[in-house]
Amino acid sequence: MAEEQPPEVKAEARQFMSDLMAAPPPEEFTGGAGADMAAWRDTFAANDNPMEKFWSIYNPSSMSIWTMVYDEADSNENLNDTVQLVKDFMKNTESLRDHCFGVMHILENLDIDGLWFFNGPDPEQLFGANEDTSWYTWAQLGPDANELVEKVVASILVPVDGKLNGNTIKDTQIF
Repeated sequence: MAEEQPPEVKAEARQFMSDLMAAPPPEEFTGGAGADMAAWRDTFAANDNPMEKFWSIYNPSSMSIWTMVYDEADSNENLNDTVQLVKDFMKNTESLRDHCFGVMHILENLDIDGLWFFNGPDPEQLFGANEDTSWYTWAQLGPDANELVEKVVASILVPVDGKLNGNTIKDTQIF
């Protein structure tokens, strides 16, 4: 079960996230081809620190970055079942492989945190293709790659010492 956090920790986390999030005004999202997700997957798999390459392909006018947190983590009872939950989520997302890339971490407290990149302004296609998305809270980062956004993206894509938010990462699934 997830440990209940004190109110001041929750308030600090809410403030941090609200400083990060801002939906792009519609006139700034011009569309375009977005990223070649297959090429990005290859780059990510072959690189110990893919951040420089990521920021060279990220275009806020044709892509969006989203975090996700599993809302029912307190009901996760063991690591194996939680890993299977994430694998099922990714299997149900397979039809969108050319349009998105995701990393989902299962933490020692069985929380599930993830980061997704989409070709497009939002994860609406994913919501339509995978009903399990409703079990997660989604929050957009950016659209501009400011220092806070870059820090959060790096902390999830290339976690330091195998930890995320102070918790040890027990399993990672990449889509």
